[in-house]
Amino acid sequence: MTIEERKRILRSRIIAAGALAAAAAGLAAWYIDRTTPSNKHMDPEHYFGISQDEAALVLDGELGEAKGRVIEGSYYLPYEAVAASINPSVFYEDTEDLLIVTLPEERREYSVASNGSSGGEAVRAEEEVFVSAPFLESVTNASFRTFDEPGRIVVSMQDSYPVETLMEDAPIRFRAGIKSPILKDGEAGTRLRVLDVDETGEASPDKVKKWTKVVTEDGFSGYVEDRFLGEPGLETIETGHPVGEYTRSFLDAPVNLCFHQTTDQASNAALTQSLEGVTGINVLAPTWLFLDGTAGEVASIASSDYVETAHKEGIKVWAVLNDFDGSIASSADTAAAMSSAAGRSAIVGSVMEELRACGADGLCLDIELVSESAAADFLELIREFSVECRKQGLTLSACNYVPTFTKYMNRAEQARVADYVIVMCYDEHTASSKEAGSVSSLPFVKNGITATAGQVPAGQVIAALPFFTRLWKISEDGSIEAESLGMSKAASRVEELGMSPGWDEETGQNYAETSDGGDTYKIWLEDSDSLQLKMEEVASADCAGAAFWKLGLESPGTWELIRSSLFRDAAEGSLYES
Repeated sequence: MTIEERKRILRSRIIAAGALAAAAAGLAAWYIDRTTPSNKHMDPEHYFGISQDEAALVLDGELGEAKGRVIEGSYYLPYEAVAASINPSVFYEDTEDLLIVTLPEERREYSVASNGSSGGEAVRAEEEVFVSAPFLESVTNASFRTFDEPGRIVVSMQDSYPVETLMEDAPIRFRAGIKSPILKDGEAGTRLRVLDVDETGEASPDKVKKWTKVVTEDGFSGYVEDRFLGEPGLETIETGHPVGEYTRSFLDAPVNLCFHQTTDQASNAALTQSLEGVTGINVLAPTWLFLDGTAGEVASIASSDYVETAHKEGIKVWAVLNDFDGSIASSADTAAAMSSAAGRSAIVGSVMEELRACGADGLCLDIELVSESAAADFLELIREFSVECRKQGLTLSACNYVPTFTKYMNRAEQARVADYVIVMCYDEHTASSKEAGSVSSLPFVKNGITATAGQVPAGQVIAALPFFTRLWKISEDGSIEAESLGMSKAASRVEELGMSPGWDEETGQNYAETSDGGDTYKIWLEDSDSLQLKMEEVASADCAGAAFWKLGLESPGTWELIRSSLFRDAAEGSLYES
């Protein structure tokens, strides 16, 4: 090998060794960079996403998108966030520019300041309404804390929450990872609220391995390495501002309610005759009260004699207020009647006076023409009725169509302030339907109860069932007519038409069909067979009871079937005891 060849080999080895050393150095630098925690701190204003005069809102450890305001050094929360997530009893009345608070036994009104100055309970700024944090704390069972630079409002709604202690100084990072920027430097001994571990130390399924999500007292929500945390426990919140309790006026037995469609004093006077053969019911709901004008007028045919007769039979009376038997005739009219504080006050005042005069035991709100845009006003009407009914010891219930038809109705809020929520498990097909069908199929009833119980405690749910059906006539040209029939009358019409009912498994009803010339008749019967299955759904869902539309449409034997279903022996595992 020549000298030149040896030199080339040596140079190659030197270059290779240099490349290897460079690669090793690079790998070492990469490893050090990857395993060295970041010391970069995130700008607090950037983290909270606020600008000048804004205040971040941290609710039970979660930073929301809604922004409050700092006005002349005072903190205010956006009304929409307050109503949706903090205190639904705080209601803004845009018609009269009022802030209304309905506590369990008290209703308060406050003017909304429009000049953007602080000092009041509520203020309008940039066409948005804001509620004072100190005022809100005084009417809410929650803790409110405010912090400056940057401005933020930290709200704790829960009575207690899990905490852990920082065992040594440790950074609280924006994300779970040592390269994530630091939100705050945590000090040893600090108790931090934890969001993904309970007070026993049990982790939630979505917890990031080796990291715990925490919230500082001043509203920073981030992550701490598990190795820095210890001493799991429970922190109890004392709000210092108790606002009263929503006491209930429940029956001490399952509710067996029958609606009684009364149209005049003559039908009131005939109650004794109407109750012949009726057994087991403990509530009558006569249709006595009607919205009768867009300014909140109410018409009434309430009768103290009727109440006295019912009480002698051991039956309570819940007077019905509806929005379709008076001069009110549309959802627009109903909305207008409820849309102002003055209108609602007129409705509540008139109805409560009628209830006092006749001695009724409760009120059933059957306000059915509620559009989505009027749903908030309807809820406020329920809250305002709740205050007055609670003062007088009256039972308050509210009727609703099945959730499939009215998803926008806040049934959870209804249940929070009222005693019972009634789900009307009928009118699956109505007289105006474009196709023939069942009034109340078994799946329709089951879904209505289940969906309602998903928002309302089962012990407050009353399932309303029909004593009626519809006989459908489909003409040769495809036009449809529907005749509403009670149970006995429907059986008679089936016989008259020579129809032969057979069991329909899909609807859980006896079904019959026949042709007469060019016309086709169809009927899904409500009878003891269908009612038995519906009552089993009521019992299996542990509902508070059942209601029926309406008195006089039932067939012989109906009430014994209902009684035996509602008042079962406890040994059968039912909620209901006789």
